[in-house]
Amino acid sequence: MNKTVQIVNEWGAFEAAHPHAEIEEFCRYYLTAQRAKLELGENFSGKGTPPTAASYLMKLIGYIARLFELYITRAMSDVPEIKQAEDFYFLNNISHSGECRKTEVAHQQLLGVSTGIDTLNRLLAHGLIEERTDPSDKRARLVSVTEKGIKILHECYRRAAVVNDLIFTNLSEDDLKLCIQLLRGVEAKHAALALEVRELPILEMYEKVLGHKPDSCKGQ
Repeated sequence: MNKTVQIVNEWGAFEAAHPHAEIEEFCRYYLTAQRAKLELGENFSGKGTPPTAASYLMKLIGYIARLFELYITRAMSDVPEIKQAEDFYFLNNISHSGECRKTEVAHQQLLGVSTGIDTLNRLLAHGLIEERTDPSDKRARLVSVTEKGIKILHECYRRAAVVNDLIFTNLSEDDLKLCIQLLRGVEAKHAALALEVRELPILEMYEKVLGHKPDSCKGQ
């Protein structure tokens, strides 16, 4: 089939299913569909290929996350006010959230309250954030970023950008945007559910999120 005819047919089918979609969305869809047809590589770091695409993807995500933690920790090591990578994450969270409750920050970072409070106390001790009593609830404390905190945060952004370039140096801007498009829905879904189900056993967590038992448990 002529390549032009083939792409027009693909667009026609996509437009029929998604009448309000833009051409850019079709292009991302088409690229994703073509890439999905590719076979997985023969090995992953010389240790064998995971058995499914999902397990392969999770192994990649997990390993890249560990690499990021290694690099970001090193990048922040000589910023005196930032003792751990979590300090940067918390400071960034508060900066984007505006004034917010301490417990909210800990929950957004998927940490227990006590662990989150320890991190917030470090930021307070270094003058990166400030706190006050919540006027609507005297038992709660509100935190916000100080001018010093904003200055340190900008330095952290500069260092984090170096880490991002280090990790993703071989990916084009379009590839990065495609990854974001594919994964942002996963993040959004689980960000809303994680705190609700975090204490459940994994099978109950699965059923709560997906509405049914895993296939391997059906009939039990």
